[in-house]
Amino acid sequence: MKLKGYEFKVISSVGNGLKPFRTGVRSIKINFSELFALQSGMTLIEVIVVMIIIGILAAIVLPKIDFGATSSRASVDGGAYMIASDIRYAQEFAMANRVSKSVIFTSGSSVYTFNPTSNLDSSGQLPSGVTINNNFTITFNSLGEPTTGGGSSVTVSGGGQTKTISVVNYTGKVSIL
Repeated sequence: MKLKGYEFKVISSVGNGLKPFRTGVRSIKINFSELFALQSGMTLIEVIVVMIIIGILAAIVLPKIDFGATSSRASVDGGAYMIASDIRYAQEFAMANRVSKSVIFTSGSSVYTFNPTSNLDSSGQLPSGVTINNNFTITFNSLGEPTTGGGSSVTVSGGGQTKTISVVNYTGKVSIL
């Protein structure tokens, strides 16, 4: 290191330890082992940059890892919400068109059907790996009341997860348990 106007005395383990050389007016003693010790370590900015890089990598990699239970639970939850939504749809369709509308569930299947069919009906296809556990038919009259299937429920399962969709008698309110 060169600074004009300073005299540097370098402390060394060789010889008497002092090797002076002159550059100007003042005198500074530098111990090289202390100089290098001060330069080791990381700055706060370097630590923050490393943390940001680790965070970006985690955000990219973790969603691609399938932990098994997460995807099966999401599939069963999605299937349950889809069935609940389609039962509500059948109820609203019956009231809007002043007809009876049924949703028919078959045990062991991953597909349910509507009767009478309409071009507005959903596909009735459950997510992959999700199946219906019991036979169940719910029929709504033109007032939206369940005429068959009220007070009963249908269950769906997949990957060790199970959800129950129940329909209240008289009102037709749908809930997921």
